[in-house]
Amino acid sequence: MGSTITGDQIATVSIDFVISMFLLLVILVSILSLAEGRLETVGKAEEMVQARSISEKVASAIEETYSGGEGHEVEIQMPLDIKGSYYQVYVNQSGVMVEVGGWNAHSYSFQKKISNYNSNQSKVTMLPNRTYIIRNVKEECRNMVVIFGIG
Repeated sequence: MGSTITGDQIATVSIDFVISMFLLLVILVSILSLAEGRLETVGKAEEMVQARSISEKVASAIEETYSGGEGHEVEIQMPLDIKGSYYQVYVNQSGVMVEVGGWNAHSYSFQKKISNYNSNQSKVTMLPNRTYIIRNVKEECRNMVVIFGIG
């Protein structure tokens, strides 16, 4: 009556070892999953920093061109990519927006008329790995900023 179900102490130690290894494995997988998520977030943050830098660069060139007066122009070279990702830059009268990987970076500027030489439009799209001229042009009684690609 006083006997145990198993009298084998080695089997009891082996089951304890298997259970503790299983728990250790679960904890390790959880930690690795969290670390992977954090690294992905850091990568996205680096993309957004570069996107914001591009938007500030374009907005600054537009402000410089506009404040330079009629005929002033600035040449700007767009980078090939942002950390290996394709991006587009949209410029309108209120600022610059860079779109990369479903995220947007904005730089706002004073309201001014923006166009390109192809058509009188209110939104200009700038593409990667191209050179653009940003020029201050007189239109009737006010100045406007014209953006056009040269290569």
